[in-house]
Amino acid sequence: MQIIVLSEDTIEETDCDPAYEGYFKGHNREVTALSFHPNGSQFISGSLDKTIMLWHLKQLMRAYKFKGHEESVLDVCYSPNGNLIASASKDRSVRLWVPKVNGDTIKFTAHSSAVNSVQFRPYGEELVTASNDKSIKLWFPCRRKKKFFKSFTQHTSWVKCVKFSSTGKLLVSCSDDKTIKVWDITSGKCVKTFNEMKAPAKHVEFHPNDIVIGSANENACVKLYDLRTNTLCQHYTAFEGPVNMVKFHPTGKFMLTASNDSTVKILDIVEGRPIYNLKGHEMSVTSIAFSKDGEYFVSGSTDQRIILWKCNLCTDDRKSPTQVIPSTSEQQNICKKPNRYELDKNVREKQTQIKIITKGGSHKHLFSLQIYLDFVDTCILHNKQNIRSKLNENSKIHISFTKIIIVISILDTFNVRKC
Repeated sequence: MQIIVLSEDTIEETDCDPAYEGYFKGHNREVTALSFHPNGSQFISGSLDKTIMLWHLKQLMRAYKFKGHEESVLDVCYSPNGNLIASASKDRSVRLWVPKVNGDTIKFTAHSSAVNSVQFRPYGEELVTASNDKSIKLWFPCRRKKKFFKSFTQHTSWVKCVKFSSTGKLLVSCSDDKTIKVWDITSGKCVKTFNEMKAPAKHVEFHPNDIVIGSANENACVKLYDLRTNTLCQHYTAFEGPVNMVKFHPTGKFMLTASNDSTVKILDIVEGRPIYNLKGHEMSVTSIAFSKDGEYFVSGSTDQRIILWKCNLCTDDRKSPTQVIPSTSEQQNICKKPNRYELDKNVREKQTQIKIITKGGSHKHLFSLQIYLDFVDTCILHNKQNIRSKLNENSKIHISFTKIIIVISILDTFNVRKC
């Protein structure tokens, strides 16, 4: 198991590094889809072996195995209350499962071709599906009356993925026609189209703030689009193969990626650069999922294994979705060799030094920070503690703790950035 901090320097492992927790093995073909239960205690997986499996996190073991599909399972998801599981299959059907030992299921033929994507509407009972028949459909699967509700049909090729916004008012979809479309559910109309892509997107996802969408692309890149300006705001190329899936962390600060280069990468989308490269799978990583609280994530692969990871991501006390800042073209070019702790090489700002001295020991650490305001509010990881410090107008400040003394010297008039 290899966890690489994408940095030019060696960084000491801290509590803010992702951690391998264990793996699950049960499928005998590629794992295609993953979804966490809303309470975070379990998750489900779908596979090319035509089955859905339910797994317990704490016991690291399988609880149930559901059979019924005649072809590969391409997507799975939990209902908002966790009482139902929906699965989409190459056999053109969608099935609803009760996650209990008897595995009661309801089947309906959703499309005239393979169903690639399925998701429940947040805070509702509707279900949306996307298919190789070029259509997107909205359903009321739990009602006795007619299940089908609405169809969205402006794509000209296979629709690979469709997702709800967090409010449930919008849909975003991607297709082999090399477009990403945003739909208004009430009117059924396409309200935005992004069509400047050189290759099709394989997966799309709304940022928690609903004003940015992320896409995983076949030409080995990840893109973020701003719905307010209809423009590309971030572009990541630190991949050696097609990117199969992207997922936003619940805080909105980080993004998880799954790629054919057998890695899972974590992107800091506030700073606009990759920060971790996780190597645990032997083959292509095909699916990923965050738990609702953001504490854990899982990754599935062509190697038939599912790996459980502890996030351990420092979110700086920010629990609400953060604003995504645009990446400059220069930042995009350097994102293959980012450094989480060091000043970006393309930013020509004055710097200061923060020296941390541990009482009773000789261990010292020196960090360089980009500074561009008249105060600092930054987290420094040392001895597995988070130390917050603030600079005011004084030229020198001494902040003493029981175990750690931070001496901050201001050598000039600096601008300070939050990290």
